[in-house]
Amino acid sequence: MNVVETPDFLHLPPPIAALFTRAAERSFFALPIWYHVLSRHGTDKDTTARIYLDNAASPHAALLCQQQGTPRRLVSLANFYTTEHGPIHAANEPQLADALAEIAHGIASEKPGWQSLQLTGLDPAATAYPLLIAGFRHAGWRVFPYFDSGTWYEDTAGVDFAQYLAGRPSTLRNTWRRRSAKLEADKRASFVFHEDVTAIESGIADYEAIYRTSWKGGEPYPDFTPALIRAAAAVGALRLGILRVDDRPAAAQIWLVWRGHATIYKLAHDSHFDDLSVGTILTMRMFERVLERDRPAEINFGRGDDPYKKLWLTKRRERWGLLMTNPRTLTGLFLTIRENIAALLRRWRPAKANG
Repeated sequence: MNVVETPDFLHLPPPIAALFTRAAERSFFALPIWYHVLSRHGTDKDTTARIYLDNAASPHAALLCQQQGTPRRLVSLANFYTTEHGPIHAANEPQLADALAEIAHGIASEKPGWQSLQLTGLDPAATAYPLLIAGFRHAGWRVFPYFDSGTWYEDTAGVDFAQYLAGRPSTLRNTWRRRSAKLEADKRASFVFHEDVTAIESGIADYEAIYRTSWKGGEPYPDFTPALIRAAAAVGALRLGILRVDDRPAAAQIWLVWRGHATIYKLAHDSHFDDLSVGTILTMRMFERVLERDRPAEINFGRGDDPYKKLWLTKRRERWGLLMTNPRTLTGLFLTIRENIAALLRRWRPAKANG
């Protein structure tokens, strides 16, 4: 196993960069520039990023982790901004099982020993998911899967905006048509769309002005979203929409479009315009623009089971996490016992309720 500590994701060694390039064919969230933004602008200052790789000259897999503070615990190089996470590898990688087993054994063998590793945002249907479980169990660690988050999505291959709109609830369609028609009749609304670096700073300024007046409160990492907007624009993934009312920024949405997948990433609107349904109006315009111009095979709402999302997208899948504990360390043993007891209680309570 190889370990790269505090990596410079924009200047990775060629074999590692090539691995990320292969993985990024499936997901924007496997791009080095995503991890550059996350590690520089979306993690705490006492965080140390680490890339774990198998020992091949051209690596087959990588696991991205971070050590937060002083405990000997590892977690995913991810946070609440992350909508997808998992091992970095090419699709249908034939050496994936061996590579992940080697990485698991390497992490389990590091000295001093790690107490635990927690991976979040994993796709339980992905090939790598059971391989991670098997690899760490074989290395002597205990593995505890848990539900992480839901994702609402829609298959949109061959679907145009008219077809998409016909499938929405009538209440949503009527709200959009009524509110949109009124704004247009009064000539109060205008739209600005940013997809590249041209005038991107004005788009960022509008987004931040809207966010400050929204219901969401302050950002724990205020530099993260501006940095992500610039990065997404640089690689052609950005779809930033701004709705202005009376020439005042009223609503903003960040979508990320990459390799046939569109992720509705961040939404915000000025609370002063709640009665105009500016969020609904802009969402419809974004759907129309992306469906007609980008024609993605899928649109998803990132992470979260907010009730409103099922009005826009009708299918749901889940992301799961894995807590791996090392019973050879004192804290790891305590965590193992705690998780075993919690699992027993979860099984006991339904049985008691049914009794």
